[in-house]
Amino acid sequence: MRRFSFLLFLIFIFACKQKQDAPATAKAENTDYLVSLDGIGPLKTGMSQEELEKILGQKIPLTNPTDSSSGSWMDSAIIRYKDAELKLSFVRTYAYDKPDSFHMRLNDITSSSPLVKTAGGIGIGSTKKEIVEAFDQYRLYMAPEFVMPNDTTWERSKTLYTISVREGREGPQIVFHINLKDKKVYSIEVGTFYDDQE
Repeated sequence: MRRFSFLLFLIFIFACKQKQDAPATAKAENTDYLVSLDGIGPLKTGMSQEELEKILGQKIPLTNPTDSSSGSWMDSAIIRYKDAELKLSFVRTYAYDKPDSFHMRLNDITSSSPLVKTAGGIGIGSTKKEIVEAFDQYRLYMAPEFVMPNDTTWERSKTLYTISVREGREGPQIVFHINLKDKKVYSIEVGTFYDDQE
């Protein structure tokens, strides 16, 4: 019996040693679609249109490239980044040193691609409970979404709500859009929240 115990002990030690000496074969996590408070993958809020086009290797087709079209200071484009579709929303940042000069800056990024996930694996199809557990050290704001039933009226949605994740009362945030029918995330948005009530 003593020999058998000793033999088991040696096998255990040998197995532990081999596990320690095994080469690291785990691949680095793909960060192309990693959602953070700063953006998605290498695309970060606050970047200029030119910086984004350089990273993407493509022109971003804005719908209102000059103020003369509609006088709007916002614009958006839907693009394909690798295997994910993203909606990029921009705001104009005017240059005060040159008349009629501005740069488009990325304000927020939205996606419904299942490839887009946080470091903890929260993404399309995640539940409210999973979000709350994953971000228990952050400020969480939960509210119904507002929809327009017609051209002049806004009302609370009975089927859609959001969970916003922030480090502070204002600043960068991740917004998880949830459908109450299946209680799962259907869209993720990364942007910045500012309280206009101050």
